[in-house]
Amino acid sequence: MGIGVREILWLAIALLAVYVAVQLYRALRLGADHGPVGSRRDEPAARTTDSGRDDDDGGVVYDRPRPSSAPAAAAPVRTDGFQIELEVQQLRRDIGQLRTELDVQRKEVAELAARLSAQQEQVDANLATKGASPEYNEALVFARRGLDVEAIAERCGITVAEAALVRALAQGEQGSPGQRP
Repeated sequence: MGIGVREILWLAIALLAVYVAVQLYRALRLGADHGPVGSRRDEPAARTTDSGRDDDDGGVVYDRPRPSSAPAAAAPVRTDGFQIELEVQQLRRDIGQLRTELDVQRKEVAELAARLSAQQEQVDANLATKGASPEYNEALVFARRGLDVEAIAERCGITVAEAALVRALAQGEQGSPGQRP
């Protein structure tokens, strides 16, 4: 059998998780190389409102960077950090989309399982009518499902001996599938 959609989705999630882990490792290593974020003079400081809270939208507003005598290599670090943040946001969107698709596929699988169960019951009912007396169809279906002789006799209103005979017939069909016409 080939690879199913579920396996492909799990593989994609695993690859995304590995990618996120690598990016986080790079970001942590980059942060360790340049020291704490708050100690840099060219980092923009967060601005808060008079009430001490961040800006109204819940985000942090940054002031413009002030010119300093810092080396020119600081700009690519901010760009790289910005790029990492964009990639993390994209990965979060991708994971959300994959989760949505997985939920849809789970629903489809549940629907297919219900349909398969209904079709199996129809096949059982059709097998019961094939080559059996209509009087014992229900008893044959119960016997194929594995009910004991007393339960079959009670549910179908037949004697225990008749139920035993129907059960023996059903077990004979199940035990030798190659001999069925």
